[in-house]
Amino acid sequence: MSAAWYHGSRADFLSASREFIAGQLATRAAEANLEIAADQAQEWDRSVDVLQETLKEGISILREALQAPGNEAIRDVILEYDFRRRGLRMDCILLAEGALFVVEFKRSTFGRADRDQVMGYAVNLIEFHRVTREWTERSKGIVAPILVRTTGTLATAPHWPGFNPLSWPSLADAPMEADAKRLGRALSLGLEERRGSGHMPAKDWLASSFSPSSSIIDATVSLYGNHDVAAIDEHAAPKEAIERSTTEIRKHIRDALASKKNHVVFLSGAPGAGKTLVGLDIVMRGETAGDAVFVTGNAPLVDVLNRALRSSYKRRAASDIRIASGYRRRDLHHVIGAAGYKIVKAHQFLGDLSNQTHRQEDGRILVFDEAQRTYEKGRRVIRKPLPDHEADLILALQARSYPNQGAVVVALIGHNQAINSGELGMIAWLRAVEAKKWTYSISEDTLSLLRDEDDPEHWRKSPLRRPLTNGHLAQSMRFYRNSAVEGWAAAVLDGKASAASTLARQLSDERLPILITRDLASARMWARSNTVGGARSGIIASAQAKRLAAEGLFVDLESDIATWMLASTGDVRSSSGLEVVQNQFQVQGLELEYCIVCWDADLRRETNAWKPFKFRGAGWQNDSAEEVVKNSYRVLRTRARKGMVIFVPRGDASGRDETRRPEFYDGIARFLEECGAQGLD
Repeated sequence: MSAAWYHGSRADFLSASREFIAGQLATRAAEANLEIAADQAQEWDRSVDVLQETLKEGISILREALQAPGNEAIRDVILEYDFRRRGLRMDCILLAEGALFVVEFKRSTFGRADRDQVMGYAVNLIEFHRVTREWTERSKGIVAPILVRTTGTLATAPHWPGFNPLSWPSLADAPMEADAKRLGRALSLGLEERRGSGHMPAKDWLASSFSPSSSIIDATVSLYGNHDVAAIDEHAAPKEAIERSTTEIRKHIRDALASKKNHVVFLSGAPGAGKTLVGLDIVMRGETAGDAVFVTGNAPLVDVLNRALRSSYKRRAASDIRIASGYRRRDLHHVIGAAGYKIVKAHQFLGDLSNQTHRQEDGRILVFDEAQRTYEKGRRVIRKPLPDHEADLILALQARSYPNQGAVVVALIGHNQAINSGELGMIAWLRAVEAKKWTYSISEDTLSLLRDEDDPEHWRKSPLRRPLTNGHLAQSMRFYRNSAVEGWAAAVLDGKASAASTLARQLSDERLPILITRDLASARMWARSNTVGGARSGIIASAQAKRLAAEGLFVDLESDIATWMLASTGDVRSSSGLEVVQNQFQVQGLELEYCIVCWDADLRRETNAWKPFKFRGAGWQNDSAEEVVKNSYRVLRTRARKGMVIFVPRGDASGRDETRRPEFYDGIARFLEECGAQGLD
């Protein structure tokens, strides 16, 4: 299926009715299972109207240019082009002899964000779209972004801004701006600035793969190497173990690619042990950086990392800025935006796999974060059911993209972290590897994480296996002063009060007591008293903790996780403002110094055991996914680096609110106290 929702030659476009083209766009949107908002449909309609009027009847300058001999330069019209894997959809691409126009339609006055958007699209095409990049380099083609206001009239006529001589010599230095009646003039200006006559056939352009240039990779490595964000920095635990693991994994990658083998490397670890850091190091640094992509199902982590890259330079003096590969400082924000190309959200990546002929050229080494969360066949991703198990789809894509060359997947495996139904775990990757005859590297410690029914001995003795010595990171870097906190959390969820109490006494002796409170104000006071200097605190809770709304905490309220993680303490949107609560889906893979962990009635004690519930309609219902609910609380209690207090509400003593009966919460609090939790009050 084409990446564009509409493509037609110049002649086809001029002869087609507006209704026909708009109908094609709507049909393709429906095929993609995307909801069409009324305003988007109207915007398509207006966009088509502007182009139709401009190219067929419209502005006299463009009409004369099209009718004059030799000015049939614009050959193809492409609408709603999906820049695969980046989540970008461009309004309009015009392919001409010697020129490519990126056209974006807006209804209101242009702002900086609009100019950055269309310039960013143009930069992405030059840096990542193989056919465009090769065309600009070999045929001296130019790329011209244009903003078009669909309503009203601009005070000034379009003007050519010149070229960008340093960072992108083939790119216009700024977007041209036009209203509906003067789009033709903008196109004409672009055609006048052509430096070559080479044409990109639309078929080749639409089928192009995406592969970043070496210069943008250099810039990405430079940016990542200079970030200073506490969310993924300042680890005080076993950096040596991470370095050993990274070094050994790189060797296994080199060996597989040198022998042209398809290979999977498994790296497992406890929550917070550094798996993500190893994966990012492989993608961003050294010999593997130019051919690696980091794919993660943890969308909030992507948002935070990309914001981190942008923030790292903003906090440095201008004299300290070093831009890789000759990019000028004024273009830095486009380089930073492009750097995110190395970090891809899994739902975008998986969305491409519905096209069984899709290939990629920039991810021969694919680092797949949270690989234990691999989805089963039929799971809906971007409203489409997966045609096969996710692990099988990933391996098939790699083999299809690099036939007879060898490809590597580095699968980062967390244990006890399944927080969604339909997640198959590590065994899905092993079965896919065996079915497709790939080799794999795995450690004894990682194999020990398999269930007995998964037959660990079979995988241990398989001829496809390559032993891995440093393939498991056992020690968390979050509770870096004492890993017993995680042991305590595990004992609590396993219902082992005696073992948990022993660990709690050990932690108390080391001045790291497990704290509990029934008063949210006291928990906030504790967090604020500890949050000094660069430390961060925050409130977190289960996504099913719906009755925390009575305490003023709304787990369903969507908020910007990057702002929550990175904004200054004085910003009320910051985690340290202690006003916005985040759930396990938002904070998995992230960490704070101090956490207020809220415990609602979605996991409560009944008949001396934990029982899970979910809130539906006006009340609680039984939840069969006990392990998923427990793991949600496990994730929540492994986000803190230095300390946490567990807040258990008192409930509604009046009896009017049946969803917050005090006995729900009293049983939780009593058991936590049996497990050694000390009262904060």
